[in-house]
Amino acid sequence: MKSTAAALGSTAALLLACGLGTAATASAAPAHGRTAATPTAATTTARQQAADVCASAGADSGRTVHGALSRDQVHHQLSALTAPHREARGYPASGVPDKGPLGPGAPGRGLLTDIHPAQGTSFKEISGSDGSCATQSVSAQLTVQDSSTTIYTPTMYPAGGSCVELVTVYTQSGRSVAAWDWCDSVAFEASVPIDSAFLSTYTDGTSSAYTGRVVKTDAATNSWTAGLYNYRTGSWDTLFTQSGQNQSGRNTGWDINELYSQVGTSGRSAACDAMAGQTFESSNITVRINGSWTPASPDNSDTTYDSPAGSFYCPDRTYQMVSAYDHWKAVG
Repeated sequence: MKSTAAALGSTAALLLACGLGTAATASAAPAHGRTAATPTAATTTARQQAADVCASAGADSGRTVHGALSRDQVHHQLSALTAPHREARGYPASGVPDKGPLGPGAPGRGLLTDIHPAQGTSFKEISGSDGSCATQSVSAQLTVQDSSTTIYTPTMYPAGGSCVELVTVYTQSGRSVAAWDWCDSVAFEASVPIDSAFLSTYTDGTSSAYTGRVVKTDAATNSWTAGLYNYRTGSWDTLFTQSGQNQSGRNTGWDINELYSQVGTSGRSAACDAMAGQTFESSNITVRINGSWTPASPDNSDTTYDSPAGSFYCPDRTYQMVSAYDHWKAVG
């Protein structure tokens, strides 16, 4: 997406930032094979650099995410589609929030079955949990045409009663990286479109993955901030900050592949067409406990929120926990 000059400028910025990162490659898989390409040496190096970004303190730029929408634009684009179909599945419009892997919805209506599956890494409830970070796949080609389908993949929510969930969102209205507010409005409150400008700023310019984090920034007020790593400047830009009392009712967290959709009499999900040939991937999954970063592992993570792979109702879909629990991959 970038010109040669821009690419060289990005490289210089990364070198000045002491080598903090390139994102992991997470591109669309061939439609006929539906398998991910074997990682190259360059990809392996990029993943290690991205892991270094997550594990480092990283400088905050003091700037908001480039291209972020206004609050009104966020509500217009996301609330119009996500809230109604979640309510139709039996999740309340008020009271206990309905975002996240909270279990099955209402029984199927007529000839359709409503689904809300999730699969990936779950963060355990551990005293001192105060952040998470990962390199998350994005696609500028994935198109949702079915109104019943919303794909939240990958979506990351740290353990510890966070006020913010960082979500990669695909709906009929578009593609975005968004922040869900768990402490006040219990809705999407920030968003940035996944477009050429996003890819040239928040990926390394050659891959289709961004590095994002959510960290506690003030324990006294339970303030949490979602940020995206800017590969042009070598620093973190802020997408959204919120404080207050968490309303999710849980202190665990997740980095997962999640969606809402419907299944027709064919037994195939309406989400399958949108996901066909796409690779969803989260790598370098890292958690912060008492201010110290460590890779997701059996010590701090598990699969509490997993549904069986068949719950996605896509016969050609494959899922793999590549490394427990810091790297998972789902191929449509």
